[in-house]
Amino acid sequence: MTYLLCEHCLERHDTHPDASRAPAPNQCFICQGVFEQLPILVKQALDSAAHIQWANYCVQATFSRPLMVREEEVMDGEELAEAMVIKNQANRIAMKEIEKQSKKPFKTDGELVIKLDFWHNKGTAISAPLFIFGHYVKKSREWCQHDWACIACRGKGCEKCHYHKQEYPAIESAFREVFKPAFGASDAYLHASGREDVDVMCLGSGRPFVFELVHPQKREADLKELAKIISTKFPLEVLGLKFVLSTWPSIVCTSHFDKHYRAWVEADRPLSDADWQTIERALPIKVLQQTPTRVLRRRADLIRPRSVYSISAVSREPNLWVLDIHAEAGTYIKELIHGDAGRTKPSFTGLLGTPCRCKQLDVMGVDDAFLLTISDRAG
Repeated sequence: MTYLLCEHCLERHDTHPDASRAPAPNQCFICQGVFEQLPILVKQALDSAAHIQWANYCVQATFSRPLMVREEEVMDGEELAEAMVIKNQANRIAMKEIEKQSKKPFKTDGELVIKLDFWHNKGTAISAPLFIFGHYVKKSREWCQHDWACIACRGKGCEKCHYHKQEYPAIESAFREVFKPAFGASDAYLHASGREDVDVMCLGSGRPFVFELVHPQKREADLKELAKIISTKFPLEVLGLKFVLSTWPSIVCTSHFDKHYRAWVEADRPLSDADWQTIERALPIKVLQQTPTRVLRRRADLIRPRSVYSISAVSREPNLWVLDIHAEAGTYIKELIHGDAGRTKPSFTGLLGTPCRCKQLDVMGVDDAFLLTISDRAG
């Protein structure tokens, strides 16, 4: 069988023994002339992006399943399966046409995603997500990190949640309120390195996060001004905001950072100098923590080894110790103190031989300095 191919398809299969040039593009066995639509699809896509701010682009071409079957049939008859894939060829040709029409460069991680649908003869464009890195400081014991629908109404709005639909005010919601309109985004999401409990403040240099803006119409804004708005409206601060690459959410969320805490410790009896010496002798503490009962509903019931590197006293009164604790990532400090009915060993309760509890807890610092070494986009 002789395969009549257009100029573009013949370029991919020029070594096929039964391939020859078709008299017209629409008589091509594989594509049936769809490449003729490419300039039109590019123009449609660029027209749809008229109100989007972008400096570079990437491109995605799609074809019908029947076309791809015909492509595979021709490839089966070739001795060497080294022919260029039709999608890659279409992307390459489209790049030249897009740069011709837009005067803007291609980039693998482009700000504008141009989609050329050769199956439905449609060209569209969407704005790629925008990512902002920073550290947040939480100065409240009543805020959670992510959106948390009201338990009573399941996010519908009721008297209990004062019709805010949330169980607690959320950092994610606050950021969305400020960043989303500033960039004309359709939605936004918070990606953070771990989380603190609602009743725990996060102070010092804060916790690292990346905020993702979906389909932003703008890609520039005064980050310092947005940070100022956040600190004015909410019991929050954001530090060191900068634009970063799409790889950052994964890096920030999967990295495990040691942390510094300040804990207020109470016991069922007055604590003495001898008790403090017991804690000092135990350092550094190798802890075996079985998944705390309070998080069993969302985490596997496992025993995890953790290290407590140091504990120093800010103040020591018989009825209250204020301690600075430096511990390995993933250490549950509240359970380190009260022992969780023996699920955390050793604990303050076990070491001191009396029930202890964490009256108050703050995150004072996160050891995330290595993030400064990662390449980002200037902004």
